[in-house]
Amino acid sequence: MSNRGDLETMAREEYDLLVIGGGILGCGVARDAAMRGLRVALVEKEDLGYGTTSRSTRLIHGGLRYLELFDFALVHEGLHERQHLLQIAPHLVRGIPFLTPSYVGDRWGPLFLRAGMVLYDLLSLGKSLPSHRMLTPAQVRELEPGIRSEGLRGGALYYDAQVAYPERLCVENALCAQKHGAQIANYAEARQLLRDGQRVCGALVEDRLTGATHPIRARLTVNAAGPWADEVARLASPEARPVLRRTKGIHLLVPSFTRHAIVLQARRDGRIFFAVPWEGNTLIGTTDTDYEESPDQVTALPDEVRYLVEETRRVFPHADLGHVFATTAGVRALVRSRKKAESDVSRRHRIVDHAREGTPGLLSLFGGKITAYRAIAAEAVDLVGRILGRRMPCRTAVEPLPGGSEAPEVTRCRLAPRASAIGLDEEQVEHLVGLYGTRAAEVLALAEADARLRERITPGHPEILAQIHHACRAEMAVTPADFLLRRTGIGFRPDHGLDALERVSREFALLLGWSAEHEREECRRYEAAADYLSAGIEP
Repeated sequence: MSNRGDLETMAREEYDLLVIGGGILGCGVARDAAMRGLRVALVEKEDLGYGTTSRSTRLIHGGLRYLELFDFALVHEGLHERQHLLQIAPHLVRGIPFLTPSYVGDRWGPLFLRAGMVLYDLLSLGKSLPSHRMLTPAQVRELEPGIRSEGLRGGALYYDAQVAYPERLCVENALCAQKHGAQIANYAEARQLLRDGQRVCGALVEDRLTGATHPIRARLTVNAAGPWADEVARLASPEARPVLRRTKGIHLLVPSFTRHAIVLQARRDGRIFFAVPWEGNTLIGTTDTDYEESPDQVTALPDEVRYLVEETRRVFPHADLGHVFATTAGVRALVRSRKKAESDVSRRHRIVDHAREGTPGLLSLFGGKITAYRAIAAEAVDLVGRILGRRMPCRTAVEPLPGGSEAPEVTRCRLAPRASAIGLDEEQVEHLVGLYGTRAAEVLALAEADARLRERITPGHPEILAQIHHACRAEMAVTPADFLLRRTGIGFRPDHGLDALERVSREFALLLGWSAEHEREECRRYEAAADYLSAGIEP
């Protein structure tokens, strides 16, 4: 009962484009290409959004700190794309206020901060978010009473955007691709590239749910594997030089202690990081260090956790930072530049046509930011069109994502009577619209048809059983972890969603026909994933 693509069926087709990688960039490419009329297949070795996408700071922004690197084009692109995402995904991407305090000894003094704010506004002309305003020390303390007063010289208030669930941004891009005919399969790993002479003509893909392998054939293959992109490229040319410089970033979840998103300047190394309100808690991050090991094994380490705690406590001395209840660790896929410090490496992307290296039929995408995923995807599909001899206009900047066809407040007003009629309260409506946008109507329809599905998954929380069924039937979720961590945020609560695990796994077992042993194994796998969320946290 899943809308996951069937690899056996996919193996009987021939596609214009095979995308390897189901992070935000791969899903963006699949959406764009399918909307332009190409026959598209996408395979992802884990779940959609499993890797770097789900381990970000959950921001859609231009990047203030890139101004001091004089990368104005990157900032302008980010701000331009921010506006597009606010328009096409208003249920997932929203503007939030940011406060940047300035202390004696900070690298960003008041004059630099003022100049940066003015330039940031100029680079985002035509924006829908408010412009900045400078603050006196007293105004900063009024906005954030818990902030340290000693050495405070003032600050700035400005607006950027947050994507509370980048994993869902992935899913909605994939669903849009499916709507336009694409076949999408998660838990499907490209083991080797298929060749016709020197030309790449698809990939041999292992279905990690069944163990079977299937040849998926395509005229062009796009490598959008993020931090694994070098490995995929080496499937075509084992001697290929690495393009990526991988850097590691961790985040902490702690009890809420701010009213605004806070831009922090680390005193130890001058790095800029954030403390951002998220789902009733505060998300702190990120770090930026070179990482040479496998992206599959990345975890937060105690010294990295201590670094963020200590630097945050310097500015918010009374925050409850002794209770870190979750960590995440991810790997950035940056274009290699060994002469620069980690945080100074450009976030620009590179698109490589391997035909120049004697391997036609393969394109690789390296680098880039989540904020710019749509523009990078458009550039990649433009190149695909030129190679295939097809002129196809891009529509991804104007066509809403599946849940984004109207403002969330309109959706809430429209669906509230239906929800109330079946016993759901305002908090539950708010929750459903915040996750699904207009697609919340699909979840409500399941609950209307079956009274049992109106039940809460856990007491005191808004999620209902209908969401599990919807995730399985309509969003390619095939494991409890998919639902708890990447279709909802249940797994990021202080208990890591373990109180919901039994109920969720039971519903998956019913929907997918699992044996009792299979259900127990899936529970064990989720418990291991929950343990991962405690990595680096010292007792």
